Parts: sequence; C-alpha cells; structure tokens
Amino acid sequence: MKYRTTKKAIRESGAIIYKIGYCDLQFLLWFNNPFAYSEGVYGWSCDYYRIGGAFDGVIISTGYDPIGRKVDYTIIREYNEKARAINDNYKLSYEQREAEVKALLNEFIQQINK
Repeated sequence: MKYRTTKKAIRESGAIIYKIGYCDLQFLLWFNNPFAYSEGVYGWSCDYYRIGGAFDGVIISTGYDPIGRKVDYTIIREYNEKARAINDNYKLSYEQREAEVKALLNEFIQQINK
C-alpha cells in the first residue's frame, strides 16, 4: 500500500529523483510497486518508486506532474520497449520475466546515472 506524501518531503529525502512522464516506463516498472504518491490542486500528480539494490537512494517519480531530474525520452522509450518484449515473452516463467525486467531496470538506472 502506498501512502500520500508531499513533493517537498520527497525532495528533502536526500534521494536522487528522476522524473518520467505518465505511463512512459509502465513495462519497466511492471514488477515494482510505488511506495508513495503526491496530489496537487487537480488531484493525483505522481507516484514514487524506490529503486533498491545497488541503486538504493534512487527514486523514480512518474505521473502527470512528476518531480526530479529530467531523463532523455529516447533512453526511456528504448528501455521500456525492451521491458515490453520481455513481459510479452510467455515462454519464460513469471519469475524469469521478473528477474530480467528488474535487471533491465538496474541497467536503465546505471545508464541515466552517468
């Protein structure tokens, strides 16, 4: 379950935050759950995904009004399409697809952290 928070609280968390447009990384984030969300005057603004493992301290903000560092859309599209291909490969078990997408997510974070 995710909790409601403010954008200010996320900014002050000390994490590196990347902003991604609404549904732009839906396949790459398929096996992750958001830990929080923010609202604005018009309702829901964005969800926040904490990326663990080697990239602990990285948050992806995705939605209509996300916060953080902008990421090049060509990189986003490239990795999201790779994740879509993995998710659509039903010859793999659920666990294999999850492991491959999470490895791809780590590769994506490594690419944008340069």
